[in-house]
Amino acid sequence: MRYTDDMCGRYQFYDQRNEEVRRMIETVKQQMPEPEFRKLSLSEVFPGQMVLTEVFGHSDGKFHVCPMIWGYPGKGKLIINGRSETADVSRFFAGSSRCIIPASGYYEWTENPRQKYYIVRTEGMAYLGALCRREADGWRFVILTEAAQGFQKEIHDRMPLMFSKEDAKNWLKGIDYKRMLSASLKDRKAVKV
Repeated sequence: MRYTDDMCGRYQFYDQRNEEVRRMIETVKQQMPEPEFRKLSLSEVFPGQMVLTEVFGHSDGKFHVCPMIWGYPGKGKLIINGRSETADVSRFFAGSSRCIIPASGYYEWTENPRQKYYIVRTEGMAYLGALCRREADGWRFVILTEAAQGFQKEIHDRMPLMFSKEDAKNWLKGIDYKRMLSASLKDRKAVKV
């Protein structure tokens, strides 16, 4: 199936430097049946794969780790990203809730010449802002993007919303949508891969 590629067509869920994600994996491994756990993509994640996300349970006031598939089904293609500037009013995303995608970093490519970059936060783990909803085959998510800033403009014109741990919690709790867009972190660095 084809997919849209507004940006961020792959990300790294876990790498050896990310202790927080490692602990999350160990916790989920103990809670999920082994056959289901083996379906999770735990390193480089591609669209259409099942990964771990975080959601906020408004009924119990707790944060929960949930397996979801990356991408909403569209007309003959998988929609993997949404523009943060318009997603809250888009009919396509109606019925979506907020979720967070824990990540060690994400990948982006330049066009000419074709070069792959691994982009990480300057300090700490990345929490990518996303929307999710239940589809016929289970829970799915899309990563929200914003206009690229700084060095990222030279790589791609869009970049994912990225939050600190505290702002990721606020995003999940439903703090004002537009205010949360301005909380997206710009402290990123890129490494050629």
